[in-house]
Amino acid sequence: MRNLTKWCAVGLTTCVWSLSFNALADDGAALKKKLASIRQFSAHFEQQVVDAQGKPLQNGSGEMVLQRPDRFRWEAKKPDDNLIVSDGKAVWLYDPFVEQVTVMSLSKAVVNTPFLLISSTDDKIWNNYLIDQDGSAFTITSKQKDQRIESLRMVFDNQNHITRMEVNEAQGQRSEFTLSSFNANPVIKSDTFNFKTPEGVMVDDQR
Repeated sequence: MRNLTKWCAVGLTTCVWSLSFNALADDGAALKKKLASIRQFSAHFEQQVVDAQGKPLQNGSGEMVLQRPDRFRWEAKKPDDNLIVSDGKAVWLYDPFVEQVTVMSLSKAVVNTPFLLISSTDDKIWNNYLIDQDGSAFTITSKQKDQRIESLRMVFDNQNHITRMEVNEAQGQRSEFTLSSFNANPVIKSDTFNFKTPEGVMVDDQR
């Protein structure tokens, strides 16, 4: 009887785990399908950063442009200028204030800049994340432990446009982004996803 109870418990645990895994897989497929319907877009974003207790720390704003696969431009204007550019192979993270640009491979950059997942079609990169759907919202969590970025949450409207994003850091700080002026068919200039290092700027190439 004791052995029967033991095997029933093991079987039930296996069944629950299997159902949970399948549900997460389905959620991942649903998110990829939504993103696949967005070939490109541009949008304005407003950012609010809060600490672990929800106290506002900083507000910002900027513009973003995306083109699948793997092309991305994120340009913050307030409170400080910052630029992230992906040309599909490498990612440039430029901070004009310290006159430095860091260059990373796409897979390495995604760890610290999860927005790049929006433009990614690479299953090898997506396989590093768990995806959980809650209505029109999807939470993306890294399978790797001790990451600075704990999760990314994306919210869609009924047209499959991204309206909100939320980045949660391991230390409790949270950045909330509200998107507006969403344009699913923007005119994209040929140099939008190219980065040319300004004269005098130090390059930290981590590829």
